[in-house]
Amino acid sequence: MTHLLRPLIVIPFLVLGLAACGGGERVSEVTLAQLAGAAADFDGEIVQTEGVVKRFDEDPDRLHYWLEDEDVNRVAVEPHEEVSDQLGEHIRVVGRFSYHPEEGRLIEIDPAATAALNANP
Repeated sequence: MTHLLRPLIVIPFLVLGLAACGGGERVSEVTLAQLAGAAADFDGEIVQTEGVVKRFDEDPDRLHYWLEDEDVNRVAVEPHEEVSDQLGEHIRVVGRFSYHPEEGRLIEIDPAATAALNANP
């Protein structure tokens, strides 16, 4: 009977591993400068990057967070809940990058992949 349960024990770890790897997609480790300088080249890719969490909150209708480096290269990040408690901190994230000439640069953070990345500094 134990041998029948063994696959059931392994399945949650496989699902977690696939989620943390973006479903098997390649993760590009890039700097904010690379994303700012060649945004269109990374559009749609899963990226890993790092920066200091900043926030614009002067207009409640336009509240947003971004990562910024020492050269003031910026990329917006969502969901806000993933970074709002880390304001001013240097963090690493993994997520899908998108770029639109009128809307700018955005990383949609993958919480599981980001947690896996930060569990292994």
